[in-house]
Amino acid sequence: MESRLTIQNIYSIIEYMIRAMKRGNMRSRLTDHLIEAILHGELRPGDRIVEGKLARQLQVGQSTLREALQELEHRGLVTKRENRGTFVTKLTTKDVEGIYAVRLELEPLAASLAHSRLTPEHAARLNHFVDMMESARLRRDLFEILRNDLAFHQHIWKLSDNTALERALNLVCAPLFAFYLLRISSGAPAYDFNKDAYDFSRDNQEHYALLQSLKKGAAEDVRQSFREMIEGFRVRHLRHVQSVESKRDAMAVPEIQPARAAETPAAKEDLIP
Repeated sequence: MESRLTIQNIYSIIEYMIRAMKRGNMRSRLTDHLIEAILHGELRPGDRIVEGKLARQLQVGQSTLREALQELEHRGLVTKRENRGTFVTKLTTKDVEGIYAVRLELEPLAASLAHSRLTPEHAARLNHFVDMMESARLRRDLFEILRNDLAFHQHIWKLSDNTALERALNLVCAPLFAFYLLRISSGAPAYDFNKDAYDFSRDNQEHYALLQSLKKGAAEDVRQSFREMIEGFRVRHLRHVQSVESKRDAMAVPEIQPARAAETPAAKEDLIP
């Protein structure tokens, strides 16, 4: 039987496309809403996200919510744990050690591959990202520091021209950048920019050095330079996470109230001189 594209078929296709567009817009709005909820402390690091309950609260379908959570997972803001559910990202010292064990192997490889594909336009773009990091540091704008920092690294990963490598680095490293976003959000303990000011200044200088290595070094030199710099990032990142864990542990310790001596006869006797 010959298949014909009738007016009815065309209307059905158009209707399907409109529904798909509306669903995409809904997913995008929902993703933005959840990001705001996380960054403003309505959903805190370590909180479990119950999909059915949250979908009912937000009056959206579970499939749309699931798609939005997948996007948040790609951005490192939520973490899925097998047989346990989805949680707002809460990095521990062990998590950071595990992430950097992978990053230390993959990113130097990506940089060595990117080295042979670096054009003056690419170098200018990378230089722009670091300039923007420095400008944001002087303004004490940590959001912009992080945004341009991530863009710098993602540009190098993309330049490797290895899709699997680029995808792996985006997945592995996203929680590291999300950690700082969550740390300075209004729901987190007060963030003191001055405390890490020296680290940010040094970090920017190291990014300039990485760019110089990409432009002038041999492939193996590039790999070694990136490995050494990333090791420095690892040490500083661990220190920051350990600081957050220490504060969290201190806040979790219940305050011990002194015993009220007058509550027992024995205690009353002790008060008699």
